[in-house]
Amino acid sequence: MSTMTALSRAEFTLLGRNRVLLFNATVIPLVLPVVMLIISSRGDDGLTDVGVGAALEFFALFLLVFMVYYNMLSIYATRRDELVLKRLRTGESSDIQILMGPAVPSFVLTVALGLIVGAVVLAFGGPIPTNVLLVAFALLGGAALFAALALITSAFTRNAEAAQITSLPVILIAMAGSAMLRDVLPDSLSRVVELTPMAAVSDLLNLGWFGTTTPGDASVGFAATFAEAGMPVAVMLAWILGSLLIARTHFRWEPRS
Repeated sequence: MSTMTALSRAEFTLLGRNRVLLFNATVIPLVLPVVMLIISSRGDDGLTDVGVGAALEFFALFLLVFMVYYNMLSIYATRRDELVLKRLRTGESSDIQILMGPAVPSFVLTVALGLIVGAVVLAFGGPIPTNVLLVAFALLGGAALFAALALITSAFTRNAEAAQITSLPVILIAMAGSAMLRDVLPDSLSRVVELTPMAAVSDLLNLGWFGTTTPGDASVGFAATFAEAGMPVAVMLAWILGSLLIARTHFRWEPRS
């Protein structure tokens, strides 16, 4: 068994033993989107693209911000505070393997929950994704992005309790990038918000599912979605690479003395 596999299995075991964390990671991201889909499907017009788009955006927000980002931030802070990270570095594990271990369960849950929500949307009569590759990239790329942000935030998070405070700036920035908020902002401010992490995820998710960044507008078709995805993909990759570069020099492996 490889070191990476062993670390990932250990994280899955710890997740399974923590019923509160497991509930928050698996049930909470599904409840609100499913309720929104049920309510939308009972309207006079049935399940519309706008209703599906809102449900998908709330799903992505809760999944990536509260399941991936916040949980990983708490895990990194707790493992460091308990000297687990320091002990692992004295063994055969590389730094990348140590940091990727806690991320694997989040990535697996991202795929599993994404498939569940997709199946629910189709079961309620929602549209078939225009470009499923972009949908997958939006969720997995978003998971990588917020995992990288968790690495940065953990550098100045003393313990799991402090994560409730230190996570607020990232949570607020993520909420500001929602499509619903951008619709009511002035154009000048909206263009700035488009450069935030959640805005890139939302645009890619909508583009992959509906063929447009604004659910309800005309779809551009499968091939054209790749060209339209250029800007949000660039924003997402810039956040990932920038976050990893910062984390490489500022991530702390042991508590402050």
